[in-house]
Amino acid sequence: MSRDATGIAFGLTAALMWSSFLIASRVGAVDGLRPIDMMVLRFCIAGVLLAPVLWWTLRRGASHPLTIRRSVLLALAAGPVFVWFNVGGFQFAPLAHGAVIQPATVALGGMGLAALWLGERLTRSHIVGAVLLLAGIAAIAGPGLQGVNGRVLIGDAMFVMAGLFWVAYTLLLKRWAVSGLLAAAVVSVLSALVVVPFAVFGDVLSRLSVLSPAELLFQAMAHGVFNGVGAIVAFGLAVERLGAARAALIPALIPATTLIAGLPITGERPTTLEFVGAAVACIGLVIALMRR
Repeated sequence: MSRDATGIAFGLTAALMWSSFLIASRVGAVDGLRPIDMMVLRFCIAGVLLAPVLWWTLRRGASHPLTIRRSVLLALAAGPVFVWFNVGGFQFAPLAHGAVIQPATVALGGMGLAALWLGERLTRSHIVGAVLLLAGIAAIAGPGLQGVNGRVLIGDAMFVMAGLFWVAYTLLLKRWAVSGLLAAAVVSVLSALVVVPFAVFGDVLSRLSVLSPAELLFQAMAHGVFNGVGAIVAFGLAVERLGAARAALIPALIPATTLIAGLPITGERPTTLEFVGAAVACIGLVIALMRR
């Protein structure tokens, strides 16, 4: 497979995993879980799984672009603060808002800032693809974004902040040429050190203990394995192969993949307009990912 093809494959994998995370976040919020509960699931599981990667890298003494300062900045961009905005928004706003606002922020912010900060050239296909992406997202989100009130606006603002934090993470990965696996290991291990005290001394475990085994497994897989490890590694590999500007458009597929993945869990069947929007968003993504 070509470098572009593998980059797109990694990006689509990340989008599907993020969809499972968004669905789990909304389900968890409805079930009474708090953002700190989902942070603990994500970073404790991911930290344990990826700690050997970080230990092996440091033990080998292999050259890598990460310093202590860069590691902390990556953890700030994709660590507990990012997750707090990400999952905390579902305490106020429904799934449709989070599935649309975050990826739209990432797509537009990442494309624009990659051009301004990294000097990546925006082509006509970037612009045309971005317009189609937004049109598809608007078709998907239109009915769900009506009737917004002040409480929902708080959640929407948190989703925007989460998107901006992910844009920063994307640009830092590209600027420092950090591998997706190493970045995920650094972010997960440092973040686990921050959230573990909440699990030990807080009431996180008591809230998790009331979940059924199936619910707990679903939350653990979605947050700790798929989102904490799989998505962040896959997206890092997509950035390496596609560049920050084009890779930033991958999350714009999340509304469509969330509709598909959420159907068997929520029982909500997408409308014709939502199906059309998903198709338009996919076409826009394909155009935006073209080099010419």
